[in-house]
Amino acid sequence: MGIELMLRSLVRLTTNRLLLLNSMKNKKTATGKERTTVGLIVIGDEILKGGTQDTNSFFISQRLRDKGVILKKISVVGDGIDEISDEVLSFSSRFDLVFTTGGIGPTHDDNTFNGLAKAFGDELYLCDDIVLAIHAILPDKLKSTQDSPKRKRSNSYVSKLATIPRSSTLLWGQRDGNRSTFPVVKVKNVIAFPGVPQFCRRAFVDLELLMTSPCSLFPLPIVILQIQNELFPSSSIERQFSHILYSSKTEFSFSDRLSAVAKMFEENVEIGSYPVLENNYFSTKLTIDSESIEEGEKAVMELKNIIGDNLVIYDDFPHVNTVEKWNSLRDRLKDDPNGGVFLVKLDRAMEIVDKQLDEYSLDEIALSFNGGKDCTVLLHLLRIAIDKKYGAKTKMFGFHIMVEDQFPEMSQFIIDVSSTYAIDVIEYSGPLKEGLISLQKDRPSTVAVLMGSRSSDPKGKYMKSPVEWTDRDWPRLLRVCPILEWSYSDVWKFLRALCVPYCKLYDEGFTSLGGRTTTRRNDALRIVNERTNEVKYLPAFKLKEDDLERHGRELSTDEIKSSI
Repeated sequence: MGIELMLRSLVRLTTNRLLLLNSMKNKKTATGKERTTVGLIVIGDEILKGGTQDTNSFFISQRLRDKGVILKKISVVGDGIDEISDEVLSFSSRFDLVFTTGGIGPTHDDNTFNGLAKAFGDELYLCDDIVLAIHAILPDKLKSTQDSPKRKRSNSYVSKLATIPRSSTLLWGQRDGNRSTFPVVKVKNVIAFPGVPQFCRRAFVDLELLMTSPCSLFPLPIVILQIQNELFPSSSIERQFSHILYSSKTEFSFSDRLSAVAKMFEENVEIGSYPVLENNYFSTKLTIDSESIEEGEKAVMELKNIIGDNLVIYDDFPHVNTVEKWNSLRDRLKDDPNGGVFLVKLDRAMEIVDKQLDEYSLDEIALSFNGGKDCTVLLHLLRIAIDKKYGAKTKMFGFHIMVEDQFPEMSQFIIDVSSTYAIDVIEYSGPLKEGLISLQKDRPSTVAVLMGSRSSDPKGKYMKSPVEWTDRDWPRLLRVCPILEWSYSDVWKFLRALCVPYCKLYDEGFTSLGGRTTTRRNDALRIVNERTNEVKYLPAFKLKEDDLERHGRELSTDEIKSSI
């Protein structure tokens, strides 16, 4: 019976999704102007065989969306000339512009230009301008004497790269106020971009810069002017209304009501619903797009009503614009009748961090970071404070002292956030005291060490204030614990409010992490399916009783001293 109900739900959900995706037919702007349509052809056997992952289509689709241009279709074809030719001819007749990526290079399987020539009944020729461009950027080691083998190979590469359809137009972009070093080839309404992601993005951005901010040193060619308003309109084409909502519930729980909203706005609003399986903040992502701001905002309000308390304020990039988002969180807490107490704790913690940055240079400050939830809060607070004082992306320094056999998931988490949060984390062997001695030896300038200790920790209760010098028989360091008075619930309130990334083990029933041999899932989060006896664990932020946080921990002496 359970399987039958699931199948019925899936059929209903699939039908509803088709209704959602077909909900908007009008592709004109609010002022009645037609939007440019683009088709993208990704070329390469390596894509079809799974040898290379295509990232160009993701980049181009985002770029076009920002410009109010509609990407109608993405197709992947192999390196065969006939395959390329057939797809180009089909796309060229259906869309205003066609982009191709890949198939441009010096080897036998680079056949994009051959395919373009065949599609439009054109002939190939050796383009002198491209030959000159290649020689200008060719490595010196290939610029040997005229009759050398290297020179002959060089000529072969140049010939292959510079042989293009005779009706082609060269589109030179703009970089640093000068003409780009290599052109993009355009044949009729087809523009061929390189396949290597770095070169594809550079070529696209160079063209975009030329068309949106042309340099006065050289005029725009006629062909550039012709596609300027189609591809990179500055103000002639308004951006679509676009909004994203997130729900902590799966789309199964509100699919019927969602379809009703889509039906209500089917003439002017396009609504997309996408299930997300591995995200620790939301389960469903809803996209709302419309040519009418008014209709789009109405649809958003209707969707918020059906999502209700399950609406999630989600941020994909919490490490970006941290100060602005910090101020936004404070404003939300001010408006929340129950937010006052936590707001006081937030401000107090930030005051402590700010004071260290005022009194000490960045070379004198270090973050003790082992990947746990508490020091992750400190990581984000420090990022905000440094962004505010020194600017975004200013490097931070952190260290991690290994006291036990660490979970590999925690090690990976440290690696991941080190990149996104611009922090260099050095690892030292424990015990804690010996690790600090090593820290001082390697970085003698260190004075203040920010720690995620809280008063509920085994050793945190002995601290008299958030800022204290270490004991006499320890390395002379200033212990700074901005969240000393925070509760377990406060920690999760902060992390979830700003969508701060955290170690995925916290979503698997662990509430306090130590070594692998001394840490287990918290039984307070254990749930058993009465019908199947299947055992699952709720995520850590679902724990209702703060004093059960450390259930599941067997602490060693060294671990107590460095507990998370």
